[in-house]
Amino acid sequence: MLFWICFILAYIPIKLLFPTKVIGRKNLPKGKCIVASNHFSNADAPVYDIAFAIKFRYMAKIELFKNKFVAFFLKAFGGFAVDREKITPSVYKRTMLELKKGHKVFIFPEGTRNKSDSDEMGNAKAGVITFASKGDVEIVPMMIYKKPKLFHKNYIVVGEPFKVQGQNPSRLTHEEVQKNLEIYEQKMAELRAVLNEKLNLKKRHKDGDI
Repeated sequence: MLFWICFILAYIPIKLLFPTKVIGRKNLPKGKCIVASNHFSNADAPVYDIAFAIKFRYMAKIELFKNKFVAFFLKAFGGFAVDREKITPSVYKRTMLELKKGHKVFIFPEGTRNKSDSDEMGNAKAGVITFASKGDVEIVPMMIYKKPKLFHKNYIVVGEPFKVQGQNPSRLTHEEVQKNLEIYEQKMAELRAVLNEKLNLKKRHKDGDI
């Protein structure tokens, strides 16, 4: 109930400030999964929640919970605190519990916001593969195209889910974890390439080049 109250309060402001189009929405499973996205700003989480009208369970840096007002909305939208320097047993247990309940857990594998001038994704950390492995769930690669800008149309593209690969998927070796990370990063690069092509084609139509 609290989520939907906060959702209604945030819906119009987010829609007006960050108008967002979702591409590939059908690729998001109905049941539990790990959603793994790139990360540009603290606005990413509410933009995703409003765009999909889903209460994702987010890993959010612990520093954000120091402000009681921000912490209230973070928790209402499914956020739980994570120390970026160390994944504690309590975070692991919370993530497994959320997956066991059938929820979608949202992870930003870069571990921090992309503050560079590049829109390319930074190196993903192994946690996203480990959680998917131990939780026996699919990973859904998802990309927010560029850093959300006020009153500019934003794009989110959802890739096809994939399961981690290994001789024993629930107990991956270090080498298998790294290989799966490479698979995830490759899928994210492909999403960006597809979206680039779509937007360039749209621009050419608009400019009358086609």
